[in-house]
Amino acid sequence: MTRARKITTAVVIAFFVLLLSSSGIARLYTDYLWFDALNSSQVWTTLIGTKLWLALTFSVVFSAMLWGNLYLAGRLAPEVRPLTPEDDLLERYHSLVGNNGGRVRIAISVLFGLLLGLSTAGQWNPWILFRNGSDFGVVDPVFGKDASFYVFRLPFWNFLVNWTFTAIIFTIVFTVAAHYLNGGIRASNMTNRVSEGAKIHLSVLIALLALVRAVMYHLDRFDLLTQTGGVVDGALATDLTVRLPALNLLTAISVFVAALFVANIWRHGWTLPAVAVGLWLVVSISAGAIFPAVYQRIRVQPERTTREAEYVSRNIDATLFAYGLDSSRLTVENYEYVDDFTTDTLTENEDIFGSVALLDPVLAQEQFSKTQSGKPFYGFSDVLDVDRYKKDGVTTPLLISSRDLIPSVLEDEWEIQHIVYTHGYGVVAATANDIGRGGAPEFVVSDLGPALTTAEDIEIELTQPQVYFGESFDGYAIVGATRDEIDYESATQGTSRYDGEGGIKIGSFMRKAAFALRFGDLNIALSNFLTEDSQMIFKRDVMERVSELAPYLGLDQDPYPVVHDGRVKFIVDAYTTTSRFPYSDIQGDPISGEFNYIRNSVKAVVDAYDGDVTFYVVDDSDPIAAAYAKAFPELYSEADDIPADLADNFRYPQFLFDVQSSVYATYQVSDPVSLIQKGQSWSISTQPQTESDTSTVPSSDPMEPQYMVTRLPGGDELEFVLQRSFVPAIQGGNADNARPELTAVMYARSDPGHYGELLVYRLQSDNVIAAPDLVDSNIRKDSTISQYITPLDLQGSTVQFGNMVTVLVDGRIVYVRPLYVEAQGGPGVPVLDTVIAVSGSKIAMAETLEEALLAVATGVEPVLVPPTDDPGDTPVETPDTSADLEGLSISELLGRASDALNAAETIDATEGDAEEAARLRADAAAAIIRVEELLGIDTGSNSDQDSGDA
Repeated sequence: MTRARKITTAVVIAFFVLLLSSSGIARLYTDYLWFDALNSSQVWTTLIGTKLWLALTFSVVFSAMLWGNLYLAGRLAPEVRPLTPEDDLLERYHSLVGNNGGRVRIAISVLFGLLLGLSTAGQWNPWILFRNGSDFGVVDPVFGKDASFYVFRLPFWNFLVNWTFTAIIFTIVFTVAAHYLNGGIRASNMTNRVSEGAKIHLSVLIALLALVRAVMYHLDRFDLLTQTGGVVDGALATDLTVRLPALNLLTAISVFVAALFVANIWRHGWTLPAVAVGLWLVVSISAGAIFPAVYQRIRVQPERTTREAEYVSRNIDATLFAYGLDSSRLTVENYEYVDDFTTDTLTENEDIFGSVALLDPVLAQEQFSKTQSGKPFYGFSDVLDVDRYKKDGVTTPLLISSRDLIPSVLEDEWEIQHIVYTHGYGVVAATANDIGRGGAPEFVVSDLGPALTTAEDIEIELTQPQVYFGESFDGYAIVGATRDEIDYESATQGTSRYDGEGGIKIGSFMRKAAFALRFGDLNIALSNFLTEDSQMIFKRDVMERVSELAPYLGLDQDPYPVVHDGRVKFIVDAYTTTSRFPYSDIQGDPISGEFNYIRNSVKAVVDAYDGDVTFYVVDDSDPIAAAYAKAFPELYSEADDIPADLADNFRYPQFLFDVQSSVYATYQVSDPVSLIQKGQSWSISTQPQTESDTSTVPSSDPMEPQYMVTRLPGGDELEFVLQRSFVPAIQGGNADNARPELTAVMYARSDPGHYGELLVYRLQSDNVIAAPDLVDSNIRKDSTISQYITPLDLQGSTVQFGNMVTVLVDGRIVYVRPLYVEAQGGPGVPVLDTVIAVSGSKIAMAETLEEALLAVATGVEPVLVPPTDDPGDTPVETPDTSADLEGLSISELLGRASDALNAAETIDATEGDAEEAARLRADAAAAIIRVEELLGIDTGSNSDQDSGDA
């Protein structure tokens, strides 16, 4: 082949290689541009550089090790190869290789060096933690090492030793093959199968392998403290009594085997090393597997509580610390239960009852979508988020959601999907405790464009409503094109032009080509709509943006929008986790994987307009977060840098509280014997049914944590908290068999000054306190409620119960549950119809929470008429307060109402005058209204309801 032809062939090959890899190169280049646009290019270079450094380092190390041994095998080859039956095949090999043996060794070494080295790029995270980790301040009780050794150093040491062990095995395999090809090993030579040089070479390699195995056994001792499968996780009686000595013995035997292989250099044959390997196998099987199982069965199981108590106590301490449930973060108080709900309780705690959320986030979703989406291309991609804002200076619970762009409903045209419709628009928010006309949400932020409305009494100011980055945003958008972007379409069409810096300038042909290759879309390179000022916006999903910048953090799956500085911003809770914390109990999650240590140490804030991502370290006591902040200092900001009004909307994450409460249900006991026997375990309260159909099989799922605004027992002000209830567990803590009696209530606080504090109120009572699922059962059995619901079901309406809210107030337990009705032939959305209140054995249902609570306090239930679908029905009028009620005391009014209701029931029982019975009930209702007036209870929301909602 001529020189010109060789050059041409090389150029053609290079062209096709470049063509095949062009998409990957374009992705790498555009990724760098994306990081650079976020002022995080150093993050990109650190991540890529660490992966490359690891891959190249280990590739070079293994290539050098393999080449050195192959070279040595060639030097140790016998000058004359013995004649054996396989010589014909070997001679062909040597004829084929000829003088290129050195090149073959280099090629094999480089090829397998890359194969074994490139896989180490995945160890970038353990390496970063290995280099930057600091102490936890917690020392393990067995080896006396700080937890940082197990979390930061041991994982990388394990990887390094395992990789070295694998590398030596590969080297031995290739070395044996080289000696065979060179004549140093002959399978059919009965007198001298292995030459002296090959024997020495292989003996040294196997000795090194045995030494590495000794190091592996030594490190395996520390892994005992994080193992699972026992009565609890961590090193238990059998582990420390049998397995630990066995590992020490195996370490010594491995060193002994290495020594025998070295000694074998000066001996003939392989007898001595073979005996040593046999001894190692016997000890490994007997001491490592058989004897521990026998010891566990004979010595430990018959006396488990005695022999395991000390180790279980270690597990309790470690688990409580690892999940943030130790005394530094969690406070336990007794709650003396009083079964006496009175009108005084109601009037003295108006702030608490006035803040109870009646609007269910799931059931209200359809109302938001039907009334506030604006156009089909806008929607709410997530379940409504619960937050709190100030309304008239009072902390008020809100349901809030961003109005997101739904690209899938747009016309299938490139210009429409990527240039015209580029963003969502604003947020929609409704008070969760105030219900509007007809049971619909009371919106405080609503509508689009010029009609965008924010209530004057709510502390929300939205001046930049466009949402370019949000939840479930996929694909890309191009802003700064020659066409305007659509904001909204109502009576007029609202347009705008992006003036932020959240994209990447794509004025040059090179960048257009790169993005065209990345997305497989030639329109990017060919479109005339693009100008020099056009910007490419991609990775628009807030979760994806955070994950790209910090792939080592676990992300909460429920980012939530807040309004700050006039803009929509998304807060993403990020977790630092490890499964290597000694003695802590392991937990599992489909998203986060297994972990036995977790902290919500980082809050990521994503600007919905510019796409900027700011990471705040909110828990500086977490060494894992500190390690990442040290590795990526330009990425993280300190807690002191958080704007105060932004911190006002930080929420304690529901996922973390879910994990913590589930762990605490088991680990609230301090006695290890009790934990082993599980006689005092708790379970999470069971989720009450939402369907009105009593034939539905009850759920065994635990209740989800609930956000609420309340005043905690002994507190002075309303605050935003998460809540979850506990019940006793039976049969080993099986939640499906939990008893429906309330044992304790757990809170996580979210407001500044108390953020992250956990409170547990243990209920103290001689009587059984009904848990939410038992209350749900009692509600369904209540004759008044069932008589109200049955006609609705018969009419074909859909009746659903909202969230069951548990309220702790002045020693009482009050349950509140809204009832939603979706009328047959109606708008297709459930609306709040009535509210049910329960305290002790008293149950009442009314049109408002205030009326229901008053009925519980007085025992006088209001008259309720189910809503009807027939517009011709005569509306039920709310009776006016009679003049003869003026001047009567509350007790006299309640007595009059009670007498009137009793008389009406007597008439009904004797089938007497129906009109007289109706008049008596109207008198009772008038008396109750007068009581409400005297107590100062506002029932004005009812008067706004039309007759169809009466």
